[in-house]
Amino acid sequence: MGSRPRSGRGEAAAALFVLAAAVVVSWSAAGVGAIGANWGTQASHPLPPDTVVKMLKDNGFQKVKLFDAEDGTMSALRKSGLEVMVGIPNELLTTMANSMKAADKWVEKNVSNYLNKGCNVRYPINYCTLLALICCHA
Repeated sequence: MGSRPRSGRGEAAAALFVLAAAVVVSWSAAGVGAIGANWGTQASHPLPPDTVVKMLKDNGFQKVKLFDAEDGTMSALRKSGLEVMVGIPNELLTTMANSMKAADKWVEKNVSNYLNKGCNVRYPINYCTLLALICCHA
């Protein structure tokens, strides 16, 4: 017997899957309010912070998450219009959880200081973790 033409069931199922995936992606993309990027500064050849801020803005990013609050980076973000989230280094979480004074000092140095200089810092990352640790140790 010769080979019979395929019924196309597998192809139809694949097409249906692709169509469903496209619909889901379009629904979720419609609900996106802003696009952000993670910005780490540990690199062998880091770009100047002003260059990175320009690249973020030129490519349509509205938010940036930092893993630390280095002065050069934070200064470059002043009046950029980018929404900034600042990471609390993991090695400081225990110290901050055990000392409200240490937490206040970190926030003053790494968040409040830059808010007063025109940086759009929204909230520190790990803030909920920090609050949970403080409550547990209180």
